[in-house]
Amino acid sequence: MPDVAVHDPQIPGVEVERIAESATDPELILHRFISRDRNTLVKVHSSHTHKYASSQLASKDLENSEKSKKIELPDSDESAFSGDENAPTLIDFEDDDPTDPRNFSAPRKHFLTTCLILLLLNSTFASSSSSGAAEAIEERFGSSTIVTILAVSLFMVGYVIGPLIWSPMSEHYGRRYVFLSSFSAYLVFTIACAVSPSMAALIVFRFFQGLCASCPVAVAGAVFADIYSDPIKRGRAVSLFCGSTVMGTLSGPFISGYISTSKLGWRWVFWITAIYASACLIMLIFAVPETFRPILMVRRAAKLRKEGHNVVAAYELEEKDFRSIVVNVLLRPLRMLFKEVIVAAICVYIAFVYGLLFMFFQAYPIIFQQDRGMSPGKGNLMLMPIGVGAVIATIAHYTYDIRIQNQKKAGRVVSLEIERLPVTVITAWFLPIGLFWLGWTSFTRIPFGVTMLGGIWFGVGFTSLFIGFLNYVTDCYKIYAASAHGIMSVTRSLVAAVFPLFAPAMYHNLGTPWATSLWAFLGLAMAPTPILFYKYGHILRARSEFCSALAQQKL
Repeated sequence: MPDVAVHDPQIPGVEVERIAESATDPELILHRFISRDRNTLVKVHSSHTHKYASSQLASKDLENSEKSKKIELPDSDESAFSGDENAPTLIDFEDDDPTDPRNFSAPRKHFLTTCLILLLLNSTFASSSSSGAAEAIEERFGSSTIVTILAVSLFMVGYVIGPLIWSPMSEHYGRRYVFLSSFSAYLVFTIACAVSPSMAALIVFRFFQGLCASCPVAVAGAVFADIYSDPIKRGRAVSLFCGSTVMGTLSGPFISGYISTSKLGWRWVFWITAIYASACLIMLIFAVPETFRPILMVRRAAKLRKEGHNVVAAYELEEKDFRSIVVNVLLRPLRMLFKEVIVAAICVYIAFVYGLLFMFFQAYPIIFQQDRGMSPGKGNLMLMPIGVGAVIATIAHYTYDIRIQNQKKAGRVVSLEIERLPVTVITAWFLPIGLFWLGWTSFTRIPFGVTMLGGIWFGVGFTSLFIGFLNYVTDCYKIYAASAHGIMSVTRSLVAAVFPLFAPAMYHNLGTPWATSLWAFLGLAMAPTPILFYKYGHILRARSEFCSALAQQKL
């Protein structure tokens, strides 16, 4: 029996589809595909209660509905769904609904992208800022070098745990709520770092600062998926976002190096971060709306029910008990890590290159400050060529996006691999080139300008890998992009927390040339990864539980 579509004129701006009863079948089993998960909704007639069954990723066949899980509606909401004669109306966005984040105007989307980049710059600046002030902090509290490094590493441990919370919760409670709660706490702990009375207190506060600061890194990519339906425009936004990640991280050490050696002192590194965070929080409150479409539709349904309409949003029919939240929401990033080959491979690669960046915050002071006698500010300034490389990589991806867009306008069919990976296939080799360059030009007889230029090669490879892979993951997993990005953030932050701890001993024992070359050889071993995705990506997606389901649902 076919579905029955009803466009209710009493609900302006909402396209609806009514689940109608069968005149010939008293047990009534009708279905419709709904929601972000393309669930099958089934109404089962009963003389005692009305239950709605939801089977994620179910077949179109009606007989499969008998395998669905039963969801008892809360008593408080039962009146909105009861009645054999008037089954509830499922509501969704119309194609041209202006409240749909995908239909926001171009200037508004650009403004939201700018807001997210500003949040990210604040977060990533905080992640590395204490490394530039390490000497001043060490002198103030009389701590050892390894204990001072913990101020960086414990922040990154917070980065590890945070995405496991923020990413899935943003898919359950909405993006705006998660941003506001996490960034408010981030401001509090940043101020706590500025007034820390001891090294132990600073380390603890840095952990919680990192826990809260990880939200923009983990969730922003999903917001881009919310507002940009065009993959070309979304890819450009992600390119800018990735470039900003590098610039924010690189700016921390040299800015804090100059501040900590000035009359302001190391505490003003955190006070300046807190002032910036306050401005970002105000921006969040007044300028950043909710963009997660299922949550927006839940709110619309609640409003319509208050006005007397018998409607329901698909997301309201999903299980909300504690067990289902833990299994389906909080554990989704881990499921993707262990079950999705695409996610697992990219997590390993990105974690390696991200760990290298944070290892440089310990290696560069050895190369340029200890060996060449530079001040903390000038020594950390040597990181800036990596930022130059990041700009070059961003421009390269932008230019390639324009070329792909022109091909699409000409009617050429472009695969996901061709659209996202060719630039990364080439630039992945730049990363080991930059490492070899840095290592074997680090001798003091070679001008420091030659040595620092190796950072450009590294920056191009590092940033291009981020841009290419984050775009690829976003396009593959779409509505689950927050969970995929979240587990990527977890793994790379875990490695970034560990690498700085053994970097000083490694460089002192092996020497700069061979210590850096060891990482270069590992980079060479990983460089073919984009080629493998380019050649076999369509096969991996076909075998992926998430990608296959999304393809079937046309999401």
